[in-house]
Amino acid sequence: MEPSLSDHRHILFTLRGLAPVLRIRNPRGINWGSFQGSLREKLERGPEMSMKDEVGLGLAICWIQQALVSAFEDNCPLRPIRKGRKSLRWT
Repeated sequence: MEPSLSDHRHILFTLRGLAPVLRIRNPRGINWGSFQGSLREKLERGPEMSMKDEVGLGLAICWIQQALVSAFEDNCPLRPIRKGRKSLRWT
């Protein structure tokens, strides 16, 4: 250890392990043609639902939401966040 010329004692921390890699989905990088095809396929495979009452309408909304999320996740891959990029500061 290097002397600090202080009357306080040194505290030494040793960190081990890997830092978690943060990943995000960037909608700008989605393959829209593939997304539309995947969504169409998922919606066509869906069950027949009657939307004449609240229960049937709720199930249809849930099915469409799951199809949209699934098609998005299939066609927009997770990518690591790039760090070290400085933001512009306007003064």
